[in-house]
Amino acid sequence: MGAIQSYLAVDLVSHQPHSGQYEPVEAYCKMLESLIRKRYEEALEYCTPATSQPCRRIYRNWHPDDHQRREKQLEHVQSKFLLSYPAEKYNLVREDDHSPIVNPFFNLSGLFFCATGSPLESQQDETGAGAGGPVATSPYGTTRFQVEFGQIQRLLFPVFKLYFADHYKVVGDWYIQLIVVPSWNVRLEEQCVRQGMIELDIKSNPFFYRADDGQYRVSNSPKLWMELFIGCDTIPTTDLGEIVDSQLHEKVRKTRNRLTEQEERERHARVIENVALDLIKLAEGLRQGLGSVDNELDDVTYGLSMARTQLGIMQSGPFASSSAEFEQKESREE
Repeated sequence: MGAIQSYLAVDLVSHQPHSGQYEPVEAYCKMLESLIRKRYEEALEYCTPATSQPCRRIYRNWHPDDHQRREKQLEHVQSKFLLSYPAEKYNLVREDDHSPIVNPFFNLSGLFFCATGSPLESQQDETGAGAGGPVATSPYGTTRFQVEFGQIQRLLFPVFKLYFADHYKVVGDWYIQLIVVPSWNVRLEEQCVRQGMIELDIKSNPFFYRADDGQYRVSNSPKLWMELFIGCDTIPTTDLGEIVDSQLHEKVRKTRNRLTEQEERERHARVIENVALDLIKLAEGLRQGLGSVDNELDDVTYGLSMARTQLGIMQSGPFASSSAEFEQKESREE
């Protein structure tokens, strides 16, 4: 998860969320809320005194053959994007090893990025590494997508909330996980609140914040890695940020190079389900007068309707697909 340097220094075995240990979900959430509060206090103590540096870019890496993390491309246009996938839970050597990201009752949907930069005294290079930019190496591969957080924030989630999720130690390094919740991602916000995550002041916290000049800053406490879990199921990469090469860390970490057909179906189904749940809330907001009524709304409504139609046609079989395509072409010509 994220661009973690020393995760690979220990044997971390991924596993699927289990069930049956905590019932019902309310009891589990109550237990987790207490753990999150404890870890939050520990993170505050570790980051005292609070020091920070500019967050030049956030970033994530992948291996060329990694079908889970690498870019995807739209079929009919030259647009590429990142697609979320079910988070993995790793066994950590700590008391009460429970994660609010993935556990018996919740598996949050989004994409991990690393916000930790190189020391400011480092030498800048052409990729943006050094001088506070992304660190030069990654255990997750040599291909890197990097982007200014402010740029991706203004484009994809102009309004968002920030939650503290976790804090833990692995082989001498400390990690803090923060959840970036877009205002339109109602489901993710409900999951964060239900598990007792701690909402942070975006303009004033010791971990990751927006300064008075509008620039984002990240804690530079020693041996600390800041991970941002961004609640977007898709992130465009063609016209946003940049793809660069980076060096491979000596401790290589590989995720799922190949996914079965059923795993790929589940991956897409999760995203579509998330979209559907949020659209219900967004539609109610439209009724209540939120947003403008103009040509952009026409475009959005048309795009959503046609996406629904296209998915229905795909599941109707090849004959129905070809017939529907012909009928649409006929209607346009008229």
